[in-house]
Amino acid sequence: MNQFNNPAAQSASTDAGLRTFLLGTYKYMGMAMLVSMVVAWGFGNYVLIDATSQNGLSAIGNLMYSPMAAIGLTIGIIFAFGAVGRKLTTMSVGSVKVFLFGFAAVMGIWLSSIAVFADPMIAAKVFFMATAAFAGVSLFGYVTKKDLGAVAKVAIMVFIGFIAIMLLGMVFPSMAITQGGGLYLAINVIALIAICVITAWETQQLKRIYYGTVDNPEMAEKMSVYGAASLLLSFINIFSILMNIFSSR
Repeated sequence: MNQFNNPAAQSASTDAGLRTFLLGTYKYMGMAMLVSMVVAWGFGNYVLIDATSQNGLSAIGNLMYSPMAAIGLTIGIIFAFGAVGRKLTTMSVGSVKVFLFGFAAVMGIWLSSIAVFADPMIAAKVFFMATAAFAGVSLFGYVTKKDLGAVAKVAIMVFIGFIAIMLLGMVFPSMAITQGGGLYLAINVIALIAICVITAWETQQLKRIYYGTVDNPEMAEKMSVYGAASLLLSFINIFSILMNIFSSR
């Protein structure tokens, strides 16, 4: 029997294509994560620290962890994802890969203080916890039949509020929430739930993207790479929030 007239064969082919698409996305994400880790270690050990300074940071390190740098990074991420997302149809696959790995390198620089100053045992445990949490919510986004769009909108607003609170505390130290306190823990837990919901929704969106680009392999590849950057950002947020929670205990 011709498989193109067989709904079961078509479904199996589509499911296999979807798995290939998502595995490719996670492959790109894994490679980008490796870039972030290498950059974090190298930058942290050779650029960030300065044993002769009072706080142990070099001039570049002090600049990086200033409030203005944090605000600039936040705005830069929003702008970069928006700009690339709008131009995906005209960009080459190679250009989107440059965006992914360039973004991964920037995230590595931002996370370099963890590679240098955090307790290695805590960082390792949190990394595995973040990996498990990411895998769990991403799998949920893949298998669920419920449209997560509505709850994701709420989660995005909650997470934006979390970022605003953190940035406000950096700009105005007197308004910063005391690390290790009950309120600090509650805010981070709420933010963790929000980013987990966002991650599940992103995975669900990737499924829809695949079905929309199934007849355009080049566009599917570009969306896979772009999706990997988005998932990498979600993973880094999960990891960072868990570090906030466990390093303050």
